[in-house]
Amino acid sequence: MQEKQNNITLKNYIDFTQLLQEYRGNHEENRLFALKHESLLKSPQSILLQWFRDNAFRVKEPLYSKTFLEHSFTALTILSFISFFLGLFTGIGLLSYSGATPVNIIYYLLFATFLPFISMVITLLSMITKDSSFSFFKGFFSWYWVEKLLKYFTLKEKFDWVDTYLSSDLQKWMGIYKLQRFSLLFSLGLMIALLFMVISQDIAFSWSTTLQISAETFHNFIEMLATPWESFFPSSVPSVELVELSQHYRLGEKLNYEMVNQANKLGAWWKYLAMATLFYAIFLRTILWLVSGYFFKKQLEKEFLSLNGTKQLLYEFNTPYVSTKAMTKENHLDIIEEENVPVKESVNSQYHSILGWNLSDNEMLLVNDSKKIQSSRIYSTGGNHSFEQDEVSASEAKGRVLLYVKAWEPPTMDFVDFLEILVENRDVFEVELFPLGTIENNYIRSEKELSIWKRKIEGLKFDKVWVIDA
Repeated sequence: MQEKQNNITLKNYIDFTQLLQEYRGNHEENRLFALKHESLLKSPQSILLQWFRDNAFRVKEPLYSKTFLEHSFTALTILSFISFFLGLFTGIGLLSYSGATPVNIIYYLLFATFLPFISMVITLLSMITKDSSFSFFKGFFSWYWVEKLLKYFTLKEKFDWVDTYLSSDLQKWMGIYKLQRFSLLFSLGLMIALLFMVISQDIAFSWSTTLQISAETFHNFIEMLATPWESFFPSSVPSVELVELSQHYRLGEKLNYEMVNQANKLGAWWKYLAMATLFYAIFLRTILWLVSGYFFKKQLEKEFLSLNGTKQLLYEFNTPYVSTKAMTKENHLDIIEEENVPVKESVNSQYHSILGWNLSDNEMLLVNDSKKIQSSRIYSTGGNHSFEQDEVSASEAKGRVLLYVKAWEPPTMDFVDFLEILVENRDVFEVELFPLGTIENNYIRSEKELSIWKRKIEGLKFDKVWVIDA
């Protein structure tokens, strides 16, 4: 389920592009988001998608993706129907049999094998060339011009912004992917027409050409075309005798009487035509359709990670937030009294429990990230928390405990009561009290603020409590 959610679609690509133009957050918010989704940091695509999902509500209406996809779906549906029925009617036209003259298989093979093969070669050339070259190759596809005319006359205003949001490379792969779909539907219509005509009529097939080609030469040619399936379906390949029998001369150099007497044998060509259509027009096209879809998806992912603003987001996700505001200059404070309180000049990197007095979880996450401190348990206490809630937090603490306090807020009786409960917890063997300055000063407290907290802790006479002077 998570893998499905992390797939990039054209819709969330367009919505994400629109969101980056309207909102990108700030370093503090983005780093805090990353800390809450730390498991996603190893995958830039995953964390960007999660950030997009959390902030998608900020995208203002109208959504460009909704406008584009609705009208793109309309165009795609219309062109898909046109492709299928054009293939169907083309097949019916090529296989129409009046009984007077046989159906020339060369006409059918032209649409079932030669034209699809040529178009697939052009598609492959489009894939391996740059997008500028694709502009030349796509002119060979009739469906490109049909789609262009349809957009121009009915949906032109809805697609004017596409060049702004979708790069030329992305449009290239999207165009190739759609063209394979239309061509595949055309071939399916051709195949259905063949099966329908064979079932509904007794068709006599023949071959005829102005070129001086012998029956043996033509047999070798059709046998070469049948190489991919001949080994597992040999009965579909016409014999030399059938090829000789089905050769038709328009001026009657070979009497049609023999063809009429053996008309039932001439119908055996349908198996060969069906396999040729199935392999060259449908099977190979399906592979090309899937391959183009794969590369379209890869291009979408590549473009997603290179959108304007994503590099800044990833930088802010992975960089601890430190305010760049200059520290205010403080007047030197002469401290006359010398405090006699246990002091530590550095903070550890790992604690069993971290508590923050009148600090939110988000604020503590940012402090931990800035100071490179880790803990499996983080508790927010004081402030809006009830005394009962603070008691539970103090009772669940164990081992070495780090206690954050706001240095500029003097100790209150509520805090002293809480600290006393924490000290009385037998599972806690040490409490390190860390007075924090404001975030604008990079959490550095003033000497005066630190002195106040030192005197307060000294007066409480708690053996377990240390003050961090870092």
